[in-house]
Amino acid sequence: MDMTGYLTMDGTDVWTAYKAFLFEQEGEHRNMDALLRMPKAKDVTMVDFRERNGVELPASPDLKLQSIERTLQFAILADSEAERLTCYRNFLNALLTGVKAFAVKNYRTYNLLYQDMPSDPSWYNDYAGRKYLVVFSVKFLEPNPVLNSD
Repeated sequence: MDMTGYLTMDGTDVWTAYKAFLFEQEGEHRNMDALLRMPKAKDVTMVDFRERNGVELPASPDLKLQSIERTLQFAILADSEAERLTCYRNFLNALLTGVKAFAVKNYRTYNLLYQDMPSDPSWYNDYAGRKYLVVFSVKFLEPNPVLNSD
């Protein structure tokens, strides 16, 4: 399996550097859902007159987006337990160095800030008969979401 070029973090290929990739079980699409989810719009200034139905909006509301939380599921696939643990620790340490630019192939670049690991990682030995795997989710904040980039 070669996941080179599918995900970079600050220009570093996460597969090459950490043996990490965005992970989905067969039939899942949680990463795609998280990446394509539209952020909520900020409130628009409106006037509510008691003597009129509804509310009045500006003639051309300039919609702005709120920040959004995105939870992504990663996996690290290594040839040994020691390599898996080293890659896992190095990847997590890299996440703690500020806002990270994650470029996802065929999507866009997401500027994400680590917030939390919402559940314990799952560790697998002898995955697919020859590899060591750890699967984990990471919750990020996208402080200034955009719809398109790149």
